[in-house]
Amino acid sequence: MRDSLDSILITGATSGMGQALAYFYAKPGIKLFLWGRSKKKLNETAQRCQAKGAVVYTYPIDLTNPIAATTLLHEIFKDFTIDMAILAAGSGDIKSEQDILESQKTLYDLTQLNYVTPSLMGNLLAQQMIQKDIQGKIIFISSVAGFHSLPFATAYSSSKAGLTRFSDSLRLAVKKWKIQVTLIIPGFIDTPMSQRLECDKPFLIPLDKAVEQITNAIAEGKRELILPKIFKLLKWVDLIAPSFLRDLILSRIKVKQD
Repeated sequence: MRDSLDSILITGATSGMGQALAYFYAKPGIKLFLWGRSKKKLNETAQRCQAKGAVVYTYPIDLTNPIAATTLLHEIFKDFTIDMAILAAGSGDIKSEQDILESQKTLYDLTQLNYVTPSLMGNLLAQQMIQKDIQGKIIFISSVAGFHSLPFATAYSSSKAGLTRFSDSLRLAVKKWKIQVTLIIPGFIDTPMSQRLECDKPFLIPLDKAVEQITNAIAEGKRELILPKIFKLLKWVDLIAPSFLRDLILSRIKVKQD
């Protein structure tokens, strides 16, 4: 039975949280399988991780295509096992001011990227861990947006809500095999995705602080981490507030995006 973390797969490794987590885990004796859309940025991440002693494999891929993602994962399984996967790739595109609703393409792409692809990958990774008797770890990156019905980000909030529910369901499904499933639910983290938003960003967390909290939660085997903690309260406010008040507040939130 294997419970060490020698082989780590990270999606979204070209920037933001995925890249920062790749840098954190890079060290001698670790194999990193880095996925991202930009080949150039992926190579830049890989070079820095290699400089820290890690063996790095890079996989440029568009994760709005879940079939391509699962096909690639099957190919990796032919030669390697994965002990831990951090499924950090995601996007938070929102409706532009001139549009009545989000476009069909935005809805499709975000649903695939934020929910379908990580869910399929997580399921496949869990199957591999069970078959290989690996007490591995699967980490999903969701968002506090999944707690709320955001009219300017219907695709983003709903896809993250779906991922949140899938993660908890998978956790229960694989518990008897001692596979850890950890769900990370961040608010505003100082990453390129948040920097594109033109709005108030309450409780914004520096990226290095977020990485510290996330990696501690993973090491401690937590089922869930909401950061910052204040968003736990906001989650319950959304659930228990009268529907007319909740709808009024959500409908008045104004967000723009570069």
